[in-house]
Amino acid sequence: MTVVSLFPSATELAAALGAAPAAVSHQCDHPPSIAERPTLTGLVRNLDDQPEAVDRIVAHDDVYYLDGDALAAADPDVILTQGVCGVCALDAGLARRGVERLDLDAKVLDVHADDLDDVLANVERVGDAVGRPAAATELLADLDARIDAVADAVSPNAARPRVAVLDWTDPLRHGGLWVPDLIRVAGGDTGLVAAGERSRKVDPEELRAFDPEVIVVGPCSANVGEAERAAADLLERESFDDVAAVRDGRVHAMDGTAYLNRHSHRVVDTLEALAAVIHPDQFESPGEKVQRVDTAAVAGSVGSAE
Repeated sequence: MTVVSLFPSATELAAALGAAPAAVSHQCDHPPSIAERPTLTGLVRNLDDQPEAVDRIVAHDDVYYLDGDALAAADPDVILTQGVCGVCALDAGLARRGVERLDLDAKVLDVHADDLDDVLANVERVGDAVGRPAAATELLADLDARIDAVADAVSPNAARPRVAVLDWTDPLRHGGLWVPDLIRVAGGDTGLVAAGERSRKVDPEELRAFDPEVIVVGPCSANVGEAERAAADLLERESFDDVAAVRDGRVHAMDGTAYLNRHSHRVVDTLEALAAVIHPDQFESPGEKVQRVDTAAVAGSVGSAE
């Protein structure tokens, strides 16, 4: 069976199940073993105006294109795609149009997720689609055990800090879909976005009114260094000195690419990382992909500039 993937979350999951895709999207970067796979997608704005460049595109929208030559050469049995975000990756509708125009005999599976339950259900859905149901059952059991371990470690009598997870900082956006579920299981209180609700813009005054005790900044497609800079820029731009998380030095930068912007099985890594910043006395340090932002230094730099 030949599997191809048009977005990173599906690539990660298929590889974890032992069915690493034969071809992937231009965004796929995990696991490292897929780095040399042919790429099927790209950014439209990177195309030149030469006719041969346009001819090889079977479908495109304002953001992404699907390379028909590469897709036909892969001759897939299964195409893994997504319908979560048309900005983050090529969507399922574009993939299906490409399959029709190429007359491929391939199943297109939309690996969609609205909440944590959907993320976990996708393990079995993808496992069945790629012919690895036993591996999916084993992986799902491990994920369930890790989720239970986090939930059990949070004392029922422990305080549940108010938590804001920002997946964009200008304008402010709070992570949605499965992110509120992760905050809840990790022992936090999320009051800005409900589970299943899409990421949405949050007014600075709304954030101040919520007064989060923990803020996690993980912009879409940003590594931890870029997230740190985004957090510092936000704190310099907005007056959040009276927000509990800023005042108490509990602002963290998180690798958005690895943790917050994808809905593969690695969301359980995200859960464990969030638990560590929400309840640092109960969980081990989340490692180098999460860094505490020096809010005092940012405040000092703002003060000196004034």
